Amino acid sequence: MVLARSAHLKPQQVTREQFDHPALNPMLDEVQSIVLKGRGAAVIQGMTRARYSDEAFERICWGFGTHWGRAAVQSSSGDRLGHVANDPNNPHRRGYRDNTELFMHTDGYEILGLLCVQQGASGGVSGLVSTLAIHNEIVATRPELLDPLYRGFPHALIEARNTANPITPYNVPVFSSVNGDVSCLYTRLFLREAVQVLGTPMPDDLTEAIAYFEQLATRDDIRLTFMLEPGEMMVVNNWTTMHARTDFTDSATHTRHLLRLWLHVPEERRRAVIPEMYTWGNVYDRLLKEAMKNREVVTVD
Repeated sequence: MVLARSAHLKPQQVTREQFDHPALNPMLDEVQSIVLKGRGAAVIQGMTRARYSDEAFERICWGFGTHWGRAAVQSSSGDRLGHVANDPNNPHRRGYRDNTELFMHTDGYEILGLLCVQQGASGGVSGLVSTLAIHNEIVATRPELLDPLYRGFPHALIEARNTANPITPYNVPVFSSVNGDVSCLYTRLFLREAVQVLGTPMPDDLTEAIAYFEQLATRDDIRLTFMLEPGEMMVVNNWTTMHARTDFTDSATHTRHLLRLWLHVPEERRRAVIPEMYTWGNVYDRLLKEAMKNREVVTVD
């Protein structure tokens, strides 16, 4: 099978051709269609800890990703296959290296993949919500709040504080619509960092709109919560779906560990996203290029 065929390679050296198999390809094509053209999220089941090692899980996660897109940089240290686990040495407070709650948010690239290797001792419940459902609910109940969400606000990143561009010179909207395709990009921390860099608060109408947006994102009739089991892989369209995670606790025998992929996808969906959103989504690519240009090593993880 594909694991044996690529066993001589490191997991991140595996190519799409080396992870090609007629028994596997239809399932991965269906997942891509569901995520990009359907409901926006899917969970792949059937892999078990008893059957696969940690190294095999890395190979599987990476190999699946080669069918859906191109792995993107996830931090200024250049990692393309992220390890989601609590790390006491987390100077930039990156959420995926922490054990505190992560509120509903999107990540920066088109597709997010999360493969659970091991659960923690307690907590770590995942959440999903359709941003299209939130958009429709705002249209139906508070349409006046759409304008500030489409207008947006500058975004900033803690890791970019000492760079030449610590904050965007443009607004990054929460929602955009191109040819009828509505997209969403939202992370609370990026807005808070921008407020701190600017030294001025967000406009009142945007503050009100975001409060309502977050309220809808936690409504039980809109969001879905579940526990991602070891061997299960969640795949999400970041432009149409937000994800969250409750806080968690590790123990000597149960240390929460997930593998994360951020993927660039084919051009057709990218063209439906306005440049301000897509450019911000590539912020870690920019940080890595700046670090390499200045010959600096930026420690993130």
